[in-house]
Amino acid sequence: MWYPNSNGDSVKPETIDRTGSKRFVYVRKDFRLIPEDGEIPEHWEWLETKIPKDAMTIWEHTTEHDTALDDVYAALTELAEIIAGEEE
Repeated sequence: MWYPNSNGDSVKPETIDRTGSKRFVYVRKDFRLIPEDGEIPEHWEWLETKIPKDAMTIWEHTTEHDTALDDVYAALTELAEIIAGEEE
């Protein structure tokens, strides 16, 4: 589940924070820089979730495999288009 969060300053936080906790990795998305409004200074707001560090390792390996599979599928599609073009 994603939760809203903010940092109170103008420095954008990391998308993936591995150092904020010993047990969790914080993953952040949908960053918005909120301008100063006279009372509250410029700051960042975002959505955040925390993932246990051991589960994050599994997620990273899965993501790496997904990216590799995407490359294989793209190559197969290109090869199929070449073969189809030669048959015409």
